[in-house]
Amino acid sequence: MITVISGTNRSGSRTLLFANYFHELLISKGVESQLLDLTKLPLGDFIPEMYSSKFIAPELKSIQERYVLGAQKLAIFVPEYNGSYPGVLKLFIDGISVNEYPKNFKNKAVALIGVASGRAGNLRGMDHLGDTIAHMGGWVLPNKLPLSSVEQLLDDQDRLVDADTISVLDKHANQLIATDISA
Repeated sequence: MITVISGTNRSGSRTLLFANYFHELLISKGVESQLLDLTKLPLGDFIPEMYSSKFIAPELKSIQERYVLGAQKLAIFVPEYNGSYPGVLKLFIDGISVNEYPKNFKNKAVALIGVASGRAGNLRGMDHLGDTIAHMGGWVLPNKLPLSSVEQLLDDQDRLVDADTISVLDKHANQLIATDISA
């Protein structure tokens, strides 16, 4: 199972468009995939008590079990927010880290795909997130994929139409599928 995460809770984000495209691409390749849209996070569960290992809100625990613990691999689409990645993604990681810390990311292959309106495709944010994932025992694919000037990659109906981007996403999906870190 591969979980694809849209790493923002911004309503109507382009990040979700690309994450959904990747999710559908994996399914078309016969790979079991699920999409976690962070706009669906129960933000009321993120309270000061969440940092106690004795507490995890039931809805957040359910999301963690299904989308993180239940996945063998992850693909995280990371929009650029202030030169890094969105705080809600960090909050989510922090919120689940007190429960089953060693099992969340440890020994899981993680593909990072940066999404940005600018030219760098959120390279810096992917580095920040990659360091966090590696610290928690995840294995970040070495070829982080920056998607730049994303508005130009979509048609008027917000469908991905850029042939080069479609090709690199396909290659990235194949790399994630083929990655086996169990050996």
